[in-house]
Amino acid sequence: MRLVLTLSLTALLAGCSLFGKEDGTEPMELVDFEPTAKVDRVWKRSSGVGQGDGHTRLEPAINDGLLYAVDYRGELTVIDRQSGKVSWDRDLDELLAGGVGVGGGQLLLGTDEGEVLALGSDDGRELWRTQLSSEIMSTPVGDGKVVAAHTLDGRLTVLDAQTGEVLWFYDNPPPKLTLRGRSAPVITDSAIYAGFSNGRLMAFNPQNGLILWEQRVAMPKGRSDLEKMVDIQASPILVDGILYVSGYQGRLMAVSRATGRPLWAVDSSSYQELWFDSSELFVTEDNSAVVAYDANSGTESWRNEQMLRRLLTGPVSVGDYVAVADDDGYIHVLNRSDGSFAARTNIDGSGVRAPLWSDGELFYVLANDGKLAAYRISPK
Repeated sequence: MRLVLTLSLTALLAGCSLFGKEDGTEPMELVDFEPTAKVDRVWKRSSGVGQGDGHTRLEPAINDGLLYAVDYRGELTVIDRQSGKVSWDRDLDELLAGGVGVGGGQLLLGTDEGEVLALGSDDGRELWRTQLSSEIMSTPVGDGKVVAAHTLDGRLTVLDAQTGEVLWFYDNPPPKLTLRGRSAPVITDSAIYAGFSNGRLMAFNPQNGLILWEQRVAMPKGRSDLEKMVDIQASPILVDGILYVSGYQGRLMAVSRATGRPLWAVDSSSYQELWFDSSELFVTEDNSAVVAYDANSGTESWRNEQMLRRLLTGPVSVGDYVAVADDDGYIHVLNRSDGSFAARTNIDGSGVRAPLWSDGELFYVLANDGKLAAYRISPK
């Protein structure tokens, strides 16, 4: 039997001596700057006990003016995104590993025991649950017709959204060494798109699992298993018929949705979620450099390397600004025009692992200890 070893990224980077002390490989000290913007906290509240110690990244979801947030113990909190007031909550009494998916009137969650839970989005009542093959480290997604979930053993499973019955699955056994986690699939009427830990992006027929096309995002290189890691951790983004995808120790690519043909590709290594806004693509690389690209050509617009090795989240854009958070709980606001620092604040000392997200007006941050806050950015 082949032993599959799955690593958390923090442990992996520590093993690579990226967090040494005073040897030039420690997290970069924060630089002083003259703020040109202010970050106002609109509201802040608790949404449970947070991420726990298992290196989960339980990401909340926004739908119809509500935020759906969970902690690793299964506490579900539904919050008005403008006021921060709790609409309702429910204790699921489940250890969760996958964040909240919203679609087709359902809330979708993944447990560390490998179950997909479907709940009613209006009251949290359980609709069905289905046992899958292993732990669900990504966010299950659904469109009211089907639900797709990606498990830690590399299997993509597609379920009937109304009954939870397994329609089909695709096995893609992971390499010996992978990052801990899986990217969330993307569902459309004509295809389901999923990235795998062997560096491949694949498109499937939603009804029967027939492979429509596949594209290699990253090619294993080097001699050791560590050097050969080419995981796709970030969920693909679909915009106007183009899929944007990135791979760890691989490339950032724009791919035709219809054929899988690359439209452009640049060398890049990332494990954080991408962000697309108005023909710009924002990426946090694995060394915590924040980079902006022209989404039409792949041309690099700017790069900020003043926060290297600080374990930054993926970026989000809010108006004229881009925000990221780090492992110490600092929220860094950059000017969208050139990537320079505009403002900085701190949510708390527990740090931030979950991706930030934005509705275009506010952006939202979930700290590792369960503190959830909404912020507004304005010129100073």
